[in-house]
Amino acid sequence: MGSVLLSKLRFRGLSVEDADWITEALNDPEVAKYLGIYPRTEHEIRNDVKNDLEKVQERYVVAELDGEPAGCICVSLDMGRCRHLGWLEGLFVRRKHWGKGVGYALTNEGIKLARELGIRKVMITTTEGNERAKRLYEKLGFKIEVYENDHAYIDGSWRKEYVMGLELSPCKPKLSESSITSNNQSSQNSNIKINVRQVGDPDLDEVHKLQNCPESTKSSRRIPPITKDETKRWYEGLKSQEGKYCLACFENDKLLGYLQFTAFSPPHLHLRLDEIIVDSKKSQKKQQMPWSKRLKASRKDMDTIKYSPTYRKQA
Repeated sequence: MGSVLLSKLRFRGLSVEDADWITEALNDPEVAKYLGIYPRTEHEIRNDVKNDLEKVQERYVVAELDGEPAGCICVSLDMGRCRHLGWLEGLFVRRKHWGKGVGYALTNEGIKLARELGIRKVMITTTEGNERAKRLYEKLGFKIEVYENDHAYIDGSWRKEYVMGLELSPCKPKLSESSITSNNQSSQNSNIKINVRQVGDPDLDEVHKLQNCPESTKSSRRIPPITKDETKRWYEGLKSQEGKYCLACFENDKLLGYLQFTAFSPPHLHLRLDEIIVDSKKSQKKQQMPWSKRLKASRKDMDTIKYSPTYRKQA
């Protein structure tokens, strides 16, 4: 590696013209097995690049060595209450530049960009078995904060996904144990009848009201006020063919809350919970069903989606 090679590295932004070498890199079996399904066409990659360049919350950095693209990384900015977080995503290096320190330099440049953007904490993920990436992140100061078992099926075995974090500036104050206890008091009443189903067009007004409740959204990424157009765009982003769902909980016609989640396709056979919002006013006025029964009801609906023909087609 050495400082001589690193001194030759130059960094720039992403452009549509990068689609050709990105296609080559992402279709490398050793790269693709950790990033997703392959092979992919240059047409697909070009469209992805065009779409990515329009996303204001994503910033891309391309590394060049001797005037030739060598690798890429993305700094993805979180939104709302999590806007202090930045995620380093999509790091890859072309095979012919492996072992030259390009991955280290790109990750370091991503951290530098995140700091310039006012990010307090940088997050990154890696898959069990990708020891080269894990050692690189640890060398830069990242520490494993949590891991997910059976995240991906690769080369005949199920792998964990590690979520690693690097604090750039202190995130204070922290939540105290006493406040956690006081905010989680709930009573039990098994007589309440609820209906859990997918969110539909007639529910948008109720959803919009819920998304604008400061108390209900306190534990989510949303910060009211939310416009009706924003709620509509959020709703239009729910696409079952892409594994994007939202289950809502109703008592008669009254919306009590919703759970938005993503069902991933192979090799990442798992669900990701994206957002959960509960109407705080209604939950305070009425006694609630025990958490165990509510979770059981939600899991039943998720199982229905998981094994539906639509989901199997996607997988």
